[in-house]
Amino acid sequence: MGLKDIFSRKGEKKPASYAEIEEASNKPESTSGYVFGIWDTFSLPNSDDLVVTGWIKGTIYARDTVYLANPGQDNDTVISNTIVEIRTSPHEVVQKASDCYATLRLEKGKLQNIKRGMVLFSKVATVADVYDEYAKTVGFIYAKRQNLELSDNDIEELSITDCVEIWRMFSVLHSKKDQTESEETKQENKRKLDILGAALSKKILEADAIYCVYSKDTGEPYMFSQTVKQNDEGYLCTPPNILIFAEADKRMMEKRFSEEQFEIKKIENGESKDGIYNFLGSTFYLNGACGASIISEQTTIVAGMLVPPPDYSNARPQDIPVTNPALVRWILLLGQLSKPEGADAELVYTLYYRFMSKEMVKAKFLIPVQSDSELPKGDENGETVLKQGAGIKLPTMEGKYDRPAVRMYTDWKRLRMVYGTEWNGLVQSIDGMIGVFDCAINVTEYLKAGSYISADMFEEMKKFG
Repeated sequence: MGLKDIFSRKGEKKPASYAEIEEASNKPESTSGYVFGIWDTFSLPNSDDLVVTGWIKGTIYARDTVYLANPGQDNDTVISNTIVEIRTSPHEVVQKASDCYATLRLEKGKLQNIKRGMVLFSKVATVADVYDEYAKTVGFIYAKRQNLELSDNDIEELSITDCVEIWRMFSVLHSKKDQTESEETKQENKRKLDILGAALSKKILEADAIYCVYSKDTGEPYMFSQTVKQNDEGYLCTPPNILIFAEADKRMMEKRFSEEQFEIKKIENGESKDGIYNFLGSTFYLNGACGASIISEQTTIVAGMLVPPPDYSNARPQDIPVTNPALVRWILLLGQLSKPEGADAELVYTLYYRFMSKEMVKAKFLIPVQSDSELPKGDENGETVLKQGAGIKLPTMEGKYDRPAVRMYTDWKRLRMVYGTEWNGLVQSIDGMIGVFDCAINVTEYLKAGSYISADMFEEMKKFG
């Protein structure tokens, strides 16, 4: 199948998709490969043709059939057109042009909603070629030429992916100038990035859907963190973030992450338009993620900029739900690790384990419980005193070290993954149970998302607390 089969017969310009373009490009009918990022567009009087300007990478010929797309938009449709004329200067019309700035006249392009930031390309250009040119083009337009001075109309038209690529380009440009720029300029650049970050946050929360990289081991959004040596001051774990992206980036991300370890899940906003907000809130304030990276770890929005932390300042202690985000964070990071092999892997494992231990010894957990009578409500401190003779049922299991273990959960989300609404929860620390039971934390179908604590293990953990 050639590209002429994707688009219409008899010259009709029928939208295609990147998947079809990529399949067709495996069987090229010519070897003239090029990409051209559109910097500006200009209408012509009394004509439906459109003039576009930009930089040619490769060689373009007049009368070529070309294809146009915007990889930053969730709708990955591709349109076709014909180059009517090529100019390399205001008064020089040429039949071909290579690796230079040029002006192209596109036949009836005014009718196709062609905009700056789109990429014009040949059928033998790869999807990667087109995306790279798109990223360079939006970066050049908004980060370099406009220096991140964005109008309300600019912000309105930019997609999630556009914002990320502009952010990355602006950061790269100014990181090279960091030593020479004044403090005033640095503060101004930060202000511009804050405006872009706020716009990006709004677009994420208002999107119909986003995608997130999940760990198959834990069943939760994968936590991305690095362990960095701080000279002679020890090691630092960078704040763990999740990775999200838009529909436009799905195919690229599927190639990046192996199906063995990762799963890409769609997070829909739903009719109430709060699905993404609730997902992020749970990930930040139950799982302990510190923020969300968009497309790559180079572009990250801190948690509070997307979803503010819950405010319990005016709540009674008994009304504050049990959560342990700092503990869950390290449990999940440990669960993502395979068996540590080598000094570096063992170092990371040891650091995560120490952080987890510090949180484990001070955490309050929920123990699923059923009672033969209604449980009394908690007092002002959230503590419940059972009536004498009241019968209760706790979920215990056979332990690892010839001792029974009681199931304990870090929050209601995990408890409800296993136990229905007929089960209540008693608040308890490990210290209050370990004398009788070992403690099985967050036992669900995802065993690596939990932890098993024996009496000896707990004593060792106390040393880190």
